[in-house]
Order: sequence, then C-alpha cells, then structure tokens
Amino acid sequence: MEQFDSAHLRNIRSSFEEKTGVRLTRPPRRRLRTLLPVAAAAVLCLALSAFAVRRFSALDGDEVALGAVYEGGGIVRVAVENRSDRVLRFQETLKLMRWATGEELAAHGAVGFEGTTVPAHGSGTLTLDLSAAYDLAALERPVGEWYYFVLTNNCFAFGQDWTCSVDFTPPLPREADAPRAAQANTADLADVETDLRPYFEAHEPDPAAQREKNAAYAAQVEALLGDFPGALVSPAAPALLPEEIAADAVFDPSFTADAQRTLTGLHTQSLDWDGKLLAREGEQLLVLSVMLPLKGYEDVFRGLPVRYYAIYEKAAVTPEARTFLYGRLLGFDELARFLVWEDESRAVYEVHELICGALRPHTEAWLALNPDVRFDETLRQRIQNVCDYFDAHTEFVDR
Repeated sequence: MEQFDSAHLRNIRSSFEEKTGVRLTRPPRRRLRTLLPVAAAAVLCLALSAFAVRRFSALDGDEVALGAVYEGGGIVRVAVENRSDRVLRFQETLKLMRWATGEELAAHGAVGFEGTTVPAHGSGTLTLDLSAAYDLAALERPVGEWYYFVLTNNCFAFGQDWTCSVDFTPPLPREADAPRAAQANTADLADVETDLRPYFEAHEPDPAAQREKNAAYAAQVEALLGDFPGALVSPAAPALLPEEIAADAVFDPSFTADAQRTLTGLHTQSLDWDGKLLAREGEQLLVLSVMLPLKGYEDVFRGLPVRYYAIYEKAAVTPEARTFLYGRLLGFDELARFLVWEDESRAVYEVHELICGALRPHTEAWLALNPDVRFDETLRQRIQNVCDYFDAHTEFVDR
C-alpha cells in the first residue's frame, strides 16, 4: 500500500474542512524537553519543603524565650533560652519596632551581632550593637516609648521570627563592685549577703534543679544565721488583705466595672516570680499580681507579681530585732521606708523593690520567662494602673 506523505494529509484535511465546515486543529505537541524543567522544579520545591520542615519545625514560638537589657551606648544584651531540641541560629539582621504603632524604625547603618548560636536545650546571650544603626539619643529620650525587636533565623520568610521588648532608658550609674543584673533578676542585689548572691544572679529553667538549689540555699541561710546573736523575727502568716477594691476603680477600660477586680490576684507565697525563696524556708509573703491574657486564649490569665507585702506582729518590731528577706539580714529601721500600713498590733511593709526592682525591667524579664503571655501597650497601662491604685489605697483588713 502506498504510504501517505504530508502533502496527502494536508489535501485530505482541506477537503474535509471544505465539505463539513469544521476546522481541524493540530493538537499541541508536549515535548519531553518542556516537561522536564517543570518536573525538576516540582521535585526541588518538595525537597526544599522537606528540608525546611526538618530544620525549622521544632522551633515553635513558645520554645524560645528572650529577655533584653539595655546597657547604654547602643549595647543590648538579650538572654536567650532555647527549649527546643534544635540548635538556634539567629540571622544577623533584625527589625526595631515601636510598640504603640507597629512602625519599623529605619536603620542608617549595620547592627553588630555576637552570640547568634544557642545550643539545643541551652541558653546564651545575644549581644546587639545598635550604635552605628540608630539614633541613640532619640531612642533614649524619656518619652515613655516602648520598643521591640523582631529577630529571625531565615530572612523573616521561611523560618521563625521572635519578638523581644526592649526599654532604652539609660541605665543608672552603679558602683564598680556591684553585680551585674542577672538575666532573670532585675533587682539591685548589691546589699544581698555576699555568699548568697550567686543564688539570685542565675535563672534556672529546670524546676527540679531549682528545688535542689532552694534546698541548698535554705541550708546555707540557716548556717549563716545560726550564729546571729540578736532576735530574728519572721514574717507573720499573711492574715490581712488590702481593703476592698473601690467600685469606681478602672484598671482596664475595655472591661466592665464588675470585672475590674478579676484583673488582680492576691496569693500567699514562699517563692518569688522566678522560683526563689522570698525569706527563710517556710515563710510567706502576700503577693499582688496583675492578670495578663495568654496568646490566643483571652479568657486564660497568668499573674505578673508586682507588689510583695511582708507582715509582722507589731510587738516583734523593735530596734534590736532583725528579719531575713530575699538574701538580706535587715533591721526594722532599714525597712521603715517600705512601711505602708500599721495598726496597734501589726505592720505591713511593701518590699517589691528588694525582690524585683523597677517595674518596667521586671515586667520584661517576667515576660521573657512567660513567652505565651500576650503583651501590648494596653496591657502595660493595665499594669501601671493596678500599681498606682494599690500604692494609693494602702488600708488593710482581716481576712
């Protein structure tokens, strides 16, 4: 049989189209060489996705805790706790944002980075030098402005980003031999008994290890106080409460009047906000907290401790007596500046300054240890409102 060539095929198609009015079109020819790049790209995307999952998936937001301390001169030390089973490697880039507006501040130079790698289940210090990148005078200007960093491990794109609040208030001058504030303790520890300072200067993320440290510290305290010749007075069991919150008190205007009291909490505690003993073992203080919501769970709160009340029987408060609070052996003449209320039988001292120092750095350190807590300018104002109210209303009543 005679073979058809391309001319025959064209003639047959022309005749068919002429008689039927139907136009025949040639089906597209998908050549193998056009499909191969598409298939290769798909394979590459799958491979990159798998690599990204292996590299980044374990570093969830709540597995990295950050706490920043501004040392002046543009130097910021960020305490990093990596709770994941992956090595954390920060990229040497950041965003500096304003809390109130979410606006990013433009950098006019490079930021210096040190300590960008943190081992799995370990901690480290990320040092940032902002001196060549931002106007330090503007950052340090005392206008009540709050800032936060956004740090990343992959160009703010395919890894994780972490936020970390920072206060650029210049640090106060300190004596040359005063210890540097620890990553989790923002109180001034200069007057803590010298042998006891190491206990307060380090944060212990493992609860079991902290309990062991508490037991060793308690034994050390008893040994230290064993030879004290005078009277040692313990805080009384907290049997008092601040007076009822006034009906017109407003801590957060987004809550109803009846709900304002739910934004505070009062507890008797033997441990501080970092799990350390407040006094001698077994002794308790009354602690006032501000309730802050968890991220994604607006009805679930966690308390930020802001005021610590030590209550004493008035008969025991004598010029010769001493009490032991947070690593310090103190006379009641030294405690006099903390006295907030007394009657004929009891005296109440508010000693948060000894335990957590100034409110803003204390809040930031606490947030670093509680990364699942939501925080913004409204909540910062709630904290301030609660503190202002209880500082102005210092009457106490029996439980």
